[in-house]
Amino acid sequence: MTEGALPVIGALLSLVGALFFLTAAVGLLRLPDFYTRAHAPTKAATLGLLFCALGSVLIYETHGAAVWLEKLLLMLFVLLTAPVSAQLLVRGAVARRIPQMSNTQGTPSTEPIEWLE
Repeated sequence: MTEGALPVIGALLSLVGALFFLTAAVGLLRLPDFYTRAHAPTKAATLGLLFCALGSVLIYETHGAAVWLEKLLLMLFVLLTAPVSAQLLVRGAVARRIPQMSNTQGTPSTEPIEWLE
């Protein structure tokens, strides 16, 4: 692969990540209730950050292993924490009985949360 191709691929991946961030923002603003609003940024922003970090690694690939390690730790941290925090937010909303829109499909789990009782 030519030397100039990796930064171009990195820029394209970063652009895809930015589009995922835009999708997350639109979902946060346009979706009808708390449960669907919690879902949109969690999924789309996580993917957006992964694409942006991968694009950054390809753009700055000549800076050595420190960039790779930093981006790898960033991706790992986000992959581990974003779904957990979204789940806890939704479980807290269920515990506080925040209503769900009537036309939303599915229902949040109603099993008791031991640490809140």
